[in-house]
Amino acid sequence: MQCPQCARPMRALFVSMVCDFCDGLEDDPGWHRGWVVWRGRAMPADEYVFSTPEHAEKWRSIQGLEDCPVKEVRAPMQFRWRVSSGSAKGLEMADRPVTIYPDRRFPAAPNRAFLTEAQAP
Repeated sequence: MQCPQCARPMRALFVSMVCDFCDGLEDDPGWHRGWVVWRGRAMPADEYVFSTPEHAEKWRSIQGLEDCPVKEVRAPMQFRWRVSSGSAKGLEMADRPVTIYPDRRFPAAPNRAFLTEAQAP
């Protein structure tokens, strides 16, 4: 760029960058929902994610975790649901543990989600 007065080259002094997604200027309406029995671990934490709060509550009861709340998680990519077998038969859950982050600012990848403030009714 040239100086408008003397036509000599100008030097850039500041460069500013912003991430519209992380700074909340762009919201992705395509989040996918799931439910987790939140044990309050340090994040990121791997947890089982269920398709409904009722399935999460049933698993919580089987595991003896009644003191842990069932909370909503959201993911940028669809969960691949499967029906559980073993001691907790018939629960629809993600095909493998999901890494849970404290907020939506994490690299998008399969089996990653963030914890929302929403709790099961």
